[in-house]
Amino acid sequence: MILNNQRLYYAPMPLRPRVTWPEGKTVAFWHAPNVEHYDFLPAGGASPQSRVGAPDVQHYMHRDYGNRTGFWRMLRAVDEYQIPSTVSLSLTVLESIPEVRDAMKERDWEIMTHGISNLRTLYDMPYEEEEEFYRLNQELARTYYGGVEIKGMLGPKISGTDNTCDLMVEHGMTYHADWIHDEQPRPLRTRSGRPLVSMPYSFMLNDVPMLHVRNLSGEDFVAMAKAQLERSLRDADEDGQARVVCLATHPFLFGQPHLQRYLEEIFDMVRSDDRIWVTQACEIADHYIENFYDEQVTFADGLAKEQS
Repeated sequence: MILNNQRLYYAPMPLRPRVTWPEGKTVAFWHAPNVEHYDFLPAGGASPQSRVGAPDVQHYMHRDYGNRTGFWRMLRAVDEYQIPSTVSLSLTVLESIPEVRDAMKERDWEIMTHGISNLRTLYDMPYEEEEEFYRLNQELARTYYGGVEIKGMLGPKISGTDNTCDLMVEHGMTYHADWIHDEQPRPLRTRSGRPLVSMPYSFMLNDVPMLHVRNLSGEDFVAMAKAQLERSLRDADEDGQARVVCLATHPFLFGQPHLQRYLEEIFDMVRSDDRIWVTQACEIADHYIENFYDEQVTFADGLAKEQS
């Protein structure tokens, strides 16, 4: 078994081989709308906020507002700026909310699994059960989303086990967003040796921790997004290392009426700079694996031998 603290190939940004994006772009931007489902009566009595026992109507409906109303408002901004999104999806939505499923499918959104429901975590899950979890993930996507194969995952509540990476690649996946880090994709070790990369996600450009938990204003969030994009572009120009910027949204938050204009401002910034590759997570992972994965692994292995 490869333990999770052994998964990462370490190499500091200034030393690692150069990574570039197509057509001379220097920053890859991907939008990750989290379209989530919370069981009204989940196993174990957990609530979305883990504060009271089920049924937790207050927090359940706060989040389900996103699927009923907020999602549809967010789509207006996505459509206006033609943002090719990668949805972090609770897969039960594909069967239980066909209107949302069809709207995503019409726009060719990529599915990144976020589990079956956001209260059904992977923590301490036995190997056989977790293997069945990935089989079910792919079956749901094939059945309800036009036969597609899921390439990536953000674990439900960012949960996983020491078997997660190995099982992901055995079931056709190529990137894992739970690791968050590094501003570039990075190789992750797998038992089979099949390629898997960490995909830079965001806990900072993310409306839940910033707008919901810390109560930042919409103006503050836009300023953060602008600073992140501007600095990433500047750093890429200065050191030649292409970067990734992810914007993580949740329809129950950024779908609120008072926040819509701030989402539009961010998308307008992204579309106003031709150095930015506006894309999906799968495209970033595919480009990286095809062009840079082997070189990065070889370099990191050599660096580890020098330090041992």
